[in-house]
Amino acid sequence: MSSVLGVIVITRNGDRVEFFQDPESYKGATTETTPLGEVQSHALGALLRETYLAPASASYIAGMSADVVDNHEVKVKVKAGGEGTVVFDSAIALLQGLFPPTTKNRITLADGREVIAPLGGYQYVPVETVEPSNDRSLESWTDCPAFQKHVKAFKDSEDFKGMHKKAQPFFDSVKDYVFGRELSMNNIWNLYDFVNTQLTYNQTYAYRLPPTLAETARGLANWHEDKVFSDSHMNGIGNVAGRTLLRIVLKSLERIAFNDDPLQFMLVETTYQPFISLFHMAETVTESGKTLSGFPDYASALAIELRRGSPPDLRDFLRFKFRNGTEGDFETVHVLGHKSDIPLTEFIYKTQGAQIMNNKHWKDVCGGKGVIETMSEQETGMMGAVLALLLFVGMFAFGFARLRKRRAEKKRRLQLVGEEVSDYGSIYEYRYPRDGDGVPWIS
Repeated sequence: MSSVLGVIVITRNGDRVEFFQDPESYKGATTETTPLGEVQSHALGALLRETYLAPASASYIAGMSADVVDNHEVKVKVKAGGEGTVVFDSAIALLQGLFPPTTKNRITLADGREVIAPLGGYQYVPVETVEPSNDRSLESWTDCPAFQKHVKAFKDSEDFKGMHKKAQPFFDSVKDYVFGRELSMNNIWNLYDFVNTQLTYNQTYAYRLPPTLAETARGLANWHEDKVFSDSHMNGIGNVAGRTLLRIVLKSLERIAFNDDPLQFMLVETTYQPFISLFHMAETVTESGKTLSGFPDYASALAIELRRGSPPDLRDFLRFKFRNGTEGDFETVHVLGHKSDIPLTEFIYKTQGAQIMNNKHWKDVCGGKGVIETMSEQETGMMGAVLALLLFVGMFAFGFARLRKRRAEKKRRLQLVGEEVSDYGSIYEYRYPRDGDGVPWIS
């Protein structure tokens, strides 16, 4: 039986209020998480704890600190893009479930007193937020001209036009329930998101909405987003959301596989877009042979386990598991044509050419501006003001330091009795000790 060396878990944020995305640029408006979303993410964290930190589990990560988190063993990256704090909130809720408060989170002071962390031993796990203004790994599709061309080509296609025509009866039926929103396939994501949000949080709306409209909206939005965030080639621009995330995956696998690196649990909290791309890039299928496509439900998770094979084959293998939404357990899925675990070296060989390595590589792929150049005018102005302030402070500090140095040098001069003469005249003034003993002194 293979043993789990570590795992990479990619999760979608929990439920939230309505989230609007520009149909052309895919830039999003700020949204907010809800208590429901926090509960979903917390439950996912508890399930991950049960799966990977419980000794009785078949996927137990041996040697990992389960009760009190060891921050060397865990790394967390969180998308912090246009949607606001909703992904961050979901990550914090998940971590509360993964590493719940414990009275073991304590310290003994020099005087013998024991202090337990607040809230019954709450555990503070460091979180690295990833802002697109300086790191494109978790939001690579905005401000990317090549991706926008891909979206435009899709919307100009006959498939898109044909689906819009087929969806016309739905648009006619849903008109009275979306309150003036654009009725088109171009805006189908926003229509679905509005309907789904109202159905979840607005009881009056839920009582009046015909039962088939939400399901139809979901199906049309699924088809649309699956086409937008995928490509016929693994390294195609349609997969840009997955290609930047793939870099994190491969780098993390390298760290987990290296015996001298303590990393064993990598968590990436993000939105739905990278899931679609990764499903297509890895040709992901279920045990029954069903192809995974479309966007996952809230608080879904894709786990990539690094496993050490059992004798005689002691190679490292990858096992992929997926859980859609908040119901049920993780289900094993297969990638790249395999019907079982895939060797780590084979996965790296087949996918490494598709990864986008860094911001410069992203800029080259997108044919657009760099991360600093994509900042808004307000952000740029603020950065300019900060730099100017730092420059002023630096110049002031430099001038003050030189003044102090001159004064110190002047004080260090030795006052000699009598005149000291050089070719350039007198160098020092002459001062005599107050007590008249003729001993030179330093002022």
